[in-house]
Amino acid sequence: MSASDRAAVLSVACIVAGSACASPPPPGQLGPLDHAIGPAAAPTSSAAPSPLSSASTVATPAGPTEAAEPASRACPEDMVDVAVACIDRFEAPNERGQKPLLMQSSEDGERWCEDRGKRLCTEDEWVRACQGPRRLAYPYGQRFESGRCNDEGTYRAVDWKTLGTWPSDAARAIVEKLDQSEPSGAREGCASAEGVFDLTGNAAEWVVRTKKNETNYSHVVKGCFWGRCFRVPHEPSCEYVNFAHPAGFRSYEMGFRCCKERTAPQ
Repeated sequence: MSASDRAAVLSVACIVAGSACASPPPPGQLGPLDHAIGPAAAPTSSAAPSPLSSASTVATPAGPTEAAEPASRACPEDMVDVAVACIDRFEAPNERGQKPLLMQSSEDGERWCEDRGKRLCTEDEWVRACQGPRRLAYPYGQRFESGRCNDEGTYRAVDWKTLGTWPSDAARAIVEKLDQSEPSGAREGCASAEGVFDLTGNAAEWVVRTKKNETNYSHVVKGCFWGRCFRVPHEPSCEYVNFAHPAGFRSYEMGFRCCKERTAPQ
């Protein structure tokens, strides 16, 4: 058999095998593999040239191209994944630029969150969101920075008797005078490492108690509020807790934010 005949037979064998009989590429011709790593990489068509060789290959019919699936999320768009749960990025109503809901009891928070397919955060979840993955003392760092969050409000006397008639017009007028909250996200520096805003300062936030304290009520209040904290050292750290009030209590500075379970990425 001549050399040309042997070459023809070899060519047919390569076509049946579905690959080109090309010599390996020279050293350094392979592209960096890290560019192909990651969930965003889309599958390539079978008609694309092989990245392993610049030699001509036997073309095969191109099949239908499948669009790359977007990476699944563990949390909804309006929430932040803090490893132990999903938590609202902002205080309820969880809208940047909107002032937080005030005069809320823990029961109000439970109903509001449930209506939106969520739930009130637990104390442990809230603390984890505040401390971030590095377990910081404050959402923004290890040292307290007065004014970094809305925590420098001035004291204003409260007419508790009239406030107790909520939701009367007289009570609403008092809350309006006492309110020193700011629109959610107004202070860019008052955010956790993972992007949760106003965890300390602004409105105080109801959570489900998971840690023992002096009263052991079912719910506690986290984050202090715009007027600093009642107990020494009066600094709104992630660990500070107000355990003085039962679940049905409401006050002019009290709000909440919602949590929900994470969805495991596919």
